[in-house]
Amino acid sequence: MSETPLHELSIADAGRKLRDGSLTSVALTQDALARIARIDPAINAFITVTKDRALADAQAADAAFARGEDKGPFQ
Repeated sequence: MSETPLHELSIADAGRKLRDGSLTSVALTQDALARIARIDPAINAFITVTKDRALADAQAADAAFARGEDKGPFQ
């Protein structure tokens, strides 16, 4: 059986994967950015995509998580 595409994960499922180490914030962010780049030209849903900021924030989240800081699902 194939793995669920990242964009189809619920917040709860993504959170479980982040906590069990099978997913990183950077991987989740890279997937979202790639999907935006692939689909947005057709739907024009985004005015601005801050790729560098999103990746920096994801790296910071992964580093904090590695230090044992878990701010919960909506922090």
